[in-house]
Amino acid sequence: MGHRGHRRRRAHVPRSDRPSRRRPDHGRTRARRPHGGRNRTLRSSRSRSRSPIMKRLNTTITLAWAVVLFVVPLPMLATLAYGLPSIYSGQLFGIEIGVIAYTWMLAAVYLACRPRWVDRTVGLPHMYMIHGILAILAIAAAFVHQSLLPGAGALIGLTGHMGLYLFMGVAVWSLVFLAGWLTSRVAWLAKLKRALERLFRHEMSVWLHRLNLVAIALIVLHVHVIDYIAAIKPFILLFDALTIAVFAYYVWSMVSRRAYALKGQVASARPIADRVTELAITLDGDAGRRATWRPGDFAFIAFPTVRGMHEYHPFSLTNARMQAEGSGNPPSGPATMMFAIRADGDFTTKLAGLEPGVPARVIPPYGRYAQFIEERDRHDAKAAGSGAKAPLVLIGGGIGITPLLGVLTSYAGSGRPVDFLYTARSERDFIYRPELERFGADHPNVRVRLMAQRPDDAAIAPMVRPGAAYLVAGPQAMMTAVRRILMAHGVPADAIYHEPFAM
Repeated sequence: MGHRGHRRRRAHVPRSDRPSRRRPDHGRTRARRPHGGRNRTLRSSRSRSRSPIMKRLNTTITLAWAVVLFVVPLPMLATLAYGLPSIYSGQLFGIEIGVIAYTWMLAAVYLACRPRWVDRTVGLPHMYMIHGILAILAIAAAFVHQSLLPGAGALIGLTGHMGLYLFMGVAVWSLVFLAGWLTSRVAWLAKLKRALERLFRHEMSVWLHRLNLVAIALIVLHVHVIDYIAAIKPFILLFDALTIAVFAYYVWSMVSRRAYALKGQVASARPIADRVTELAITLDGDAGRRATWRPGDFAFIAFPTVRGMHEYHPFSLTNARMQAEGSGNPPSGPATMMFAIRADGDFTTKLAGLEPGVPARVIPPYGRYAQFIEERDRHDAKAAGSGAKAPLVLIGGGIGITPLLGVLTSYAGSGRPVDFLYTARSERDFIYRPELERFGADHPNVRVRLMAQRPDDAAIAPMVRPGAAYLVAGPQAMMTAVRRILMAHGVPADAIYHEPFAM
């Protein structure tokens, strides 16, 4: 989610040379068989040996929240409390709330830069959620600060009010246009977003989002014009140092993103289903030839010469290009990134019209699907005392299937059992159906099923097996339903992984 050459054959999903008489199972799922005994065995075996993978991930997310919410503001709060003149002690609580709001907003700006270490620990989609919630919490705290301390001077009040109202306006706009983690969960917001996107382009939303930097500059001025606060030198030094550090990192990330982005060109853009375009981007130069990405990854792509497509957008890759095991060298030949993208907005609608040779820019991929599988393999191998690899259960819905295509084709050759379920609203919504059915027939260890219906208990229950790693991809409602069904059949939460369909 490499390939050789600029052109690709129709068979997007690679085939194995090994013959097999196995026939693909792509019909309707059989009626659910009673398997209570198997589930009891599954529950008991899982309860004796629970994987720490998701526990560690949840612990990491919890620690990240604790650090951002409580640890980061502490040094400034301590220096403020120590240096504040006693005459203003009655205002200390209100001032501290304002400091907390400011540090949370700086943390949100830092996360907006997409630090690589955050992706490796909690995953970028979860980071975007933290970013959005932090911004909302910062605005709420700023409201409390303003109500407790209405302002002692014209300039103090003006800068504080302007900064807060600018934050609020940008936040409301961003919650509609940029917070996919929210619109995927709130139906009326999703409808509002689709309606407004006909009038306002995504690129304008991205630039409006950057007005947060102007709001932060107003808050910096607001703090510095309060004489008794500016007189607390240790506090001001920390305040300015943190502000400069975050702004410097933001500028560096913007510059490096453009300087170190992989350069390439469109190899092809062709329709493969209703409103779905298969996009192939061949990377140029030595950096492109050295590029690797793992199954299930997603990348940010932009087209600098096409109007309205200058800003980077994230899309899941349907293929993978990894270093050979035990080798530090990437695969030979040009690197071609493959995407299958549904037209849902102004940017994605234009993809179908891209001609071969159009310059493209790609920010190196992000993602944790492959990392989750590797962690699961290490845990199961340690528990079993052997090199056994965890069976894979892949469940995808609609266009959300795209990251699982790379997982399917990359791990099928490992010999591990792979159970692949692909659901869609109707028969015409499937992508790569012939290739997937052929792929399942060619690999004895792979079962491929395609169903034109919602994934239900009857379809998912037969997929439950001890020691498996469950990867789910699709719309939020679908992933929630699948997770609920799996857990009802004894699958622990730490064996299930998904990345939000929208960010």
